Amino acid sequence: MNYLLLCDYRENLKDYSTDEIIYSDHPTSQNIAEILDAITSQGYDCKYFGGIPELIHAVDKKERFDNNIFLNFTDGMDQNYSRAQAPLLLEILGTSYSGSDVFSSVLMNNKHFCKQALRSLDILMPKSCIVNRQLAVKEKYIKDWQYPLFVKPNCEGSSLGISSENVCHTPQEVLRFTYKLLEEFDEIIIEEYVSGLDITNYLIGNPSSYYINDIVGAELFDSSPYAVYGLKEKHNKERILYYNNEFLTKKLIESIRAQSEKIATLLGARDICRIDYRINLSSGEFYFIEINSAPRFSSTSEIGFIAQKKGMHFKDITKLFIETVNKRLFPK
Repeated sequence: MNYLLLCDYRENLKDYSTDEIIYSDHPTSQNIAEILDAITSQGYDCKYFGGIPELIHAVDKKERFDNNIFLNFTDGMDQNYSRAQAPLLLEILGTSYSGSDVFSSVLMNNKHFCKQALRSLDILMPKSCIVNRQLAVKEKYIKDWQYPLFVKPNCEGSSLGISSENVCHTPQEVLRFTYKLLEEFDEIIIEEYVSGLDITNYLIGNPSSYYINDIVGAELFDSSPYAVYGLKEKHNKERILYYNNEFLTKKLIESIRAQSEKIATLLGARDICRIDYRINLSSGEFYFIEINSAPRFSSTSEIGFIAQKKGMHFKDITKLFIETVNKRLFPK
């Protein structure tokens, strides 16, 4: 069996740099080389295939990839629902690949409808609504909500469109900032702000068999009541990370892990995902915020931090990921 590494890299994509921030959250070519080296160093036959443009070319040429598995690490290009681009093209090609399928990727890419899909689970989620150019929001609809409210792009990740301005303390602020964001993004989600600590639950595996199910907490350098981890803070790495029992009780860890597995199963997440929460450490309540079907996979991201805390090398985590994909595709 041969593996083809699929990933678009930062140097070929849109640069979100400004006068204040030099930033892009797409993988770098160095990141791709790191993953490739981690795979091949363990004896797997793996080559770098390219990204979305190369997949489109393969579809146009009706190429076949028998006896190959695509390892999907791409965010996609810069259009809406970018994380669904690779699964869609790979389905057209009729080939095997890692990660979630088209429907699940689209659903997880949409924060609002992802929450709607999770209503059958007994989990905490901040009250929210969706706004776009056809679906307006009026002050009377949100005046009785619990303020402040958090206003952000509905179908973006990587902290795009996120700064301290997103925290709005009055209905007038909400309306003003919502329509400001609509100038750049097609769809906006408004939700009640949850005070507490950012935590993320990283999963590698599939139902009944998770190799990695670990929690990372992020404490921001900004100690203000409504601190936000936006583009500027992300670029400057203005946070401290904590691992599992460094900040959570055993009981709380088990509760978060169990809930994350339920969420991943219901949404159809395959092989890998990352689920973000906000947690109130005093009460122990944790609120689902969003899920990422294609989380960053590198030695310097959350999974690299988890590997370090587990006393593992990045290539060991990569091997677990390959074993996860193989086990799903070839259960016997």
